[in-house]
Amino acid sequence: MTAATGTAQLATGTWAIDPVHSTVGFSVRHLMVSKVRGTFDTFSGAIVVAEDGTQSVTAEIAVDSINTRNEQR
Repeated sequence: MTAATGTAQLATGTWAIDPVHSTVGFSVRHLMVSKVRGTFDTFSGAIVVAEDGTQSVTAEIAVDSINTRNEQR
């Protein structure tokens, strides 16, 4: 049995990050006892593959859209 190995060439183009199928989340320790988890509800971005195969990612996150699902926090 033989197997071919190699890297796949990415298609040239620009793709927008889909906010419906994506999440920007975080987890931080609270008093070394528990973890606080949350998300940022407003974000956007794009993935770009140039003609020469160079890839780049840009993202913007609205810090005022933080959501820990706890109004007191």
